[in-house]
Amino acid sequence: MTMLRQFRLTVAGALDDERADVLFDRAGDLCVEVVPADGLAWVAFDRVAPTLVDAVVSGVRDLDAAGVGIAAAVADDPLVTLEVIAARAGRPVDVVRGWTGGGFPAPVRDHPRRPVYHWPDVSAWLDRHRAVPAAGDPAVTLEAVTLALRLRALAPRLERMPPIRSLLYP
Repeated sequence: MTMLRQFRLTVAGALDDERADVLFDRAGDLCVEVVPADGLAWVAFDRVAPTLVDAVVSGVRDLDAAGVGIAAAVADDPLVTLEVIAARAGRPVDVVRGWTGGGFPAPVRDHPRRPVYHWPDVSAWLDRHRAVPAAGDPAVTLEAVTLALRLRALAPRLERMPPIRSLLYP
């Protein structure tokens, strides 16, 4: 099932306006946010894909094409509305609204028109109730992508990469 996948790729180094423009031209589903306090930048993606790993790899490819170095893959904001839950679950909003009784996680901020939920709680509920097809653990997927990115960054400084690559598939 194709669903909305939301994630962030942390940028290694500065992200200038020219590279940000290349990203916008290449992928219309992203926004660039810069956190000036740490000098940290990330690119947030809302990507429709069959799996999270497919979405993240396509995001990595977009940043690669723009010449942007990537430090890590991280989860997106854990606070979500019913509309975001519906998009992530690949279900109509009315169906998701129907789930909100009987054990569905309570909103972290109750609002008559736009209650806000904690995604990890909602995701666990969806898994328990098989409301969406079973998926791998998003944290594990993001960690694996981050490790692959770290290995890719180290590869030019390694004596030989093939023996290390062989460790992935013993």
